[in-house]
Amino acid sequence: MQVTVIIAAGKITDVQALTLPSDRQRSAEISQQAGPLLHDEVVQAQSAQIDILSGATFTSDSYAQSVQSALDQAHL
Repeated sequence: MQVTVIIAAGKITDVQALTLPSDRQRSAEISQQAGPLLHDEVVQAQSAQIDILSGATFTSDSYAQSVQSALDQAHL
């Protein structure tokens, strides 16, 4: 999983998922549903500290870790 975090004026304004789990059909389905929800969670929380989505635990954890990595690289 890899995301790009867009920051403007010190705030997270967007999260773009570059890769989401899609190695199996079920993974792709979960990613398609969870991706937009996780995006909204990060923008609302303004951090990687987001709620895990039921049924998408691996995707949620990976998304949060990728967001945190991007924020660390941006020194936020």
